[in-house]
Amino acid sequence: MRKVLLFLFLTFLFAGCISKGYRGVPFWHAMGGPLGDVLNGIIDDFNRQHPDSLPIVSVKMGNYSTLSQKLMGAVAAGKPPVLAQVYESWTSELLSAGKIVPLEQYIKGENGLGKEVLDDIFPIFLEDNRWEGEFITFPFNKSVPVFYYNMDIFEKYGIEEFPRTWDEFREVAKKLTIDTDGDGKYDIYGTAFPVNVWMFETLLYQKGGALIKDGKAAFNSKEGVEALQYFVDLVYKDSCAYLSTGYRHQDDFAVGKVAMVWGTIVSYSFMKNKITFRLGVARIPRDKDSVVVISGTNVALFSDIPEAKRGKAFEFIKYFLQPEVQARWSIGTGYLPLRRSVLERPEMKEFLNKVPGMKEAILSVEHAIYEPRTPAWFTGRRYLETEGLEPVFLGYLTPKEALDRAAALIDVELQRAEKGAKPTP
Repeated sequence: MRKVLLFLFLTFLFAGCISKGYRGVPFWHAMGGPLGDVLNGIIDDFNRQHPDSLPIVSVKMGNYSTLSQKLMGAVAAGKPPVLAQVYESWTSELLSAGKIVPLEQYIKGENGLGKEVLDDIFPIFLEDNRWEGEFITFPFNKSVPVFYYNMDIFEKYGIEEFPRTWDEFREVAKKLTIDTDGDGKYDIYGTAFPVNVWMFETLLYQKGGALIKDGKAAFNSKEGVEALQYFVDLVYKDSCAYLSTGYRHQDDFAVGKVAMVWGTIVSYSFMKNKITFRLGVARIPRDKDSVVVISGTNVALFSDIPEAKRGKAFEFIKYFLQPEVQARWSIGTGYLPLRRSVLERPEMKEFLNKVPGMKEAILSVEHAIYEPRTPAWFTGRRYLETEGLEPVFLGYLTPKEALDRAAALIDVELQRAEKGAKPTP
């Protein structure tokens, strides 16, 4: 108990120090590396164009887990930032506690966005940020899954285009799993991947399944078992894939040891300088449907903040949404442009022409859905990975056994959320 109290005290103390340490408008985020460089450049330009006593202050909070911990601590202490990245499950929790100021009043206000701008934004992004028809948050760094493939390997072994269906994908992966030197060991694998919730849930939805339905976990269905079995079979039955850890599969892809790898569309910004072959980008293969699951965060404004600071934060959101800024953001980071019209800007067209398949991959957002927004899903997603997927790939349980076990754990979290309890840490 003493350790818990000490942790809470230090968290609240930190939150207070952070909030009091900036005279401007702090924006808490988790953008690091080249992504953070692009964001900071955009913030700097905004501040130069809007010189006053309330600059936007970029505050990097490590990774998303750190951001979540610091944000929840700051909110509990009554010292939140003005603006912060948030996942949908965080939003649901913060909204129920009255700690978020809905963006509806700003978006629909006299100096809001206007119908022309809203109509230009991809519909899934608007839907994802509405609760009961009201804008609560606003889209920020959004991505879709894609496949990267080695065009030189494809050409060498007679593959003319990236597979359109998962059945075709399996056949291409088997054809591109090759022992090049005849020593009895594969030198090239068709594909490789880590235990991946995003990959599983995409195929689950494509088969007509769901993660949560009627307030209960629903992924332990026929569709869920089939989706998980497909990826397990690639590794253990077809032997055209191997299970990776971390980013090993992308590193192996970069040196020509893997022909195709799943990734976020943002991975391009990290991989482009490592690749020595012709790189192709492709939208995810389809099953019964071509749906993909979007990823990434939105941004929120918080209560317990002077209105002048919230107004300045919304001015930054409007600036971030300008087509030229969106093009700069998308080209520099790989994240999706939020507006359709950005794809027609000259600099965006030039970028897309350099990367085969990138435009088609971006437009898969037209078939996108988002993950469950209940606070329980923040914990539930972790359970799905550690209890529903990992035991199957490690050979401990069958897909049905593992998915049933994960579903039971997630149902407990869903029941806790229904009663207003906080998610299990």
